[in-house]
Amino acid sequence: MSHLQIHLLGGLQITRADAPITDFISNKVPALLVYLAVTRRAHSRDKLASLLWGEMSDADAKNNLRQALTNLRRVADDHLTITRDSIEFSGDGFLDSSQFESDIKTASSLDPEPASVILTDSLRLYRGDLLEGFFVRDAPDFEDWMLAERARLRELALQSLYTLTQFHTSRGNFTEAMTTASRLLTFDPWREEAHRQLMLLQARTGQWTAALAQYETCRKILEKELGVQPSLETTALYEKIRAARQ
Repeated sequence: MSHLQIHLLGGLQITRADAPITDFISNKVPALLVYLAVTRRAHSRDKLASLLWGEMSDADAKNNLRQALTNLRRVADDHLTITRDSIEFSGDGFLDSSQFESDIKTASSLDPEPASVILTDSLRLYRGDLLEGFFVRDAPDFEDWMLAERARLRELALQSLYTLTQFHTSRGNFTEAMTTASRLLTFDPWREEAHRQLMLLQARTGQWTAALAQYETCRKILEKELGVQPSLETTALYEKIRAARQ
């Protein structure tokens, strides 16, 4: 069988032989595949039925699980191990979130230079949040799992962007550093440390007006979204840049 690819970062896309697979009877079928592929362990039928059809009676939930499995086996049967009691994703298909996480773990054990190369490559996989724009109705347990997994992977991406920004700054690669800091802020506009990074980089490259404007952007976002003012550290940097400009 041809290679199965599951892309979760920035939205859901499932392909086989580069052809998208879309003929699912409901969103709960790809949700089931995603859960199995991400967790990579055997789950009882009862647990999976509760995960996606917990709002129904046990009999109806298990019947829906059987229908979902029938649909799923048409596209991924060779990647599943299905027994009377449990279901497991056991194939070697490509999963972008797993590759992303594996790359970051590898980079964490390397020196800064090779680590930066791996982080740069891994962040190309992070096109957006896990299952962005994907919704499953009446499955609160699945939604809770999805949101927790999304937050965890997002934090890995943010920390990687922060690390890359620091690396490029230390090497004097200010253009690359500003690019990664700006990207970090598109994902997390409330992160003050990223605003400070960008302010400092703009000041070091003589972009005084931009640096001061970045502080105002930070202040307005924090006030509007969180009802707080910038920290003393951020304000002190702003004052330092303003004094240096004068």
